[in-house]
Amino acid sequence: MDYKVYKSSKIIRLAGWFLAFLCLVFFSAVYYAPLTIVEVKNPLVKMGRSFLQPASVPLAQQDFTSLSFESFDGLHLVANVYTVSHAKATIILLHGIRSNKEQWYPTALWLNAQGYNAVALDLRAHGQSEGRYCTFGYKEKKDVSALIHYLKQKGFAQPYGIWGHSLGGAIALQTMAYVPDIKFGIIESAYAGFSEIVHDYAHYYVPFVPDFLNDWWIKSAAEKAGFSPSKVSPLKAANSLKQPVLIVHGQADKKIKVNNALRLFEKIKSKEKGLLLIPKAGHNDIHRVGGKKFFQRIALFLAQQI
Repeated sequence: MDYKVYKSSKIIRLAGWFLAFLCLVFFSAVYYAPLTIVEVKNPLVKMGRSFLQPASVPLAQQDFTSLSFESFDGLHLVANVYTVSHAKATIILLHGIRSNKEQWYPTALWLNAQGYNAVALDLRAHGQSEGRYCTFGYKEKKDVSALIHYLKQKGFAQPYGIWGHSLGGAIALQTMAYVPDIKFGIIESAYAGFSEIVHDYAHYYVPFVPDFLNDWWIKSAAEKAGFSPSKVSPLKAANSLKQPVLIVHGQADKKIKVNNALRLFEKIKSKEKGLLLIPKAGHNDIHRVGGKKFFQRIALFLAQQI
C-alpha cells in the first residue's frame, strides 16, 4: 500500500473516532447530564457515590414500625415510625439527596429518649418510596402534607414539627410555608436556591463546566421531572414563615456553604428564629462534630415549642 494512502486512511480513522467521541459528549450533555440532577437512582451517580458513602446504619426492627401512604399524584411513599408513650410532639425527618430514611435512625432514637415521636420519610424516588425524579420541594411539600394528613387521621401526637437535612432542609422550609399544621422546624445544612446550588455542585465536582451549560441542564432537568425551577425557592419560603425555626449549618461545609444559612436566617420573618453554626463541621457531620452541645441546643429548641 502506498505510504500516502496509508497515512491518509489512518487520519480518516482517527477523525472518525474523534467525531464519535464528540457525538458521545454531545449526547451526554444533551440527554444524560440533566438526568444526574433529578434522577435519584441514576446509575452513573449511584456508582460514583458508592465509593464515597459509608455503609447504612444497621437497624433493629423492634425500634420502629413502617407506614405507607399515597402521594397526591398516586405514588406509594414509605416512612419509618418511632413512637413513645405520651409523646410531647411528632417530628417528621427528611433526609438529603440520594440518601434514605435509615440515615435518621440514631437521631430518631434520641428524639424518642426526649419524649417525641419521630417519622423518618423516604422522599419520593428515594429508598422504598416510589417515583423516578426528585423535584427539590415542588412536589415533595405536597407529599409531606399528605403524610401529615395521615398522621392526624391515625391520632399521632401534636404539635407536628419538621427536621430536614440538606435537600430535606430545603424541602422542610418550603413545606412549612405550604402546610400551616407544621408548627416548628429545624433546618440543617440547607441551600437557599435550587438553581444556584446546582451551579455550586457543578463547580464543586466539575469545575470546567461553563455556567450557560449548567443553566441549560437545569432547564432540561426540570422539564424532565415536571417542575419549574423558579418555583423551587427555600429563600422565598423563608420570607413567609411565621413559625419558630432553628437554622443549623457547619462552618466548614464545602458543598453547601454557610452563606446559605446566613441568607435563610436573615429572610425568615418569624420572631422566634435561631441560628446555630457548628465550627469545623462539614456537610454531613454536624451531629458528630457538634456533639453534646449541639443536641443540648436542639433539645432546648424543641422544649420551647411544647
